Amino acid sequence: MEESELHSRDANSKLLIDFTDHLVGLDSDKLSDSRQKMIDTLGHTALVEAAATVATFSMLDRIANATGIPLETEMVKMSADFREGLGINNYYSAGNTLRS
Repeated sequence: MEESELHSRDANSKLLIDFTDHLVGLDSDKLSDSRQKMIDTLGHTALVEAAATVATFSMLDRIANATGIPLETEMVKMSADFREGLGINNYYSAGNTLRS
């Protein structure tokens, strides 16, 4: 693999990560800019595929919550500090997560 190809992959990775961060964030201007950069750099198809991938992860979380699948005991322990700090334990669906 040539060095220019590696730099291109790095730039595309950052573009995808930024798009994902902005998609789940609260700043609609940054999201709009990220969408346009995705289209300009990678094309419409890549934008749709990236958005579909993020949406699939969200869907899987919603399915797990709807069916009452609890978080694994080890993950409950490992995530205790940041769940508390982010207020996640206050979400209605946290009742499913914390059941073990």
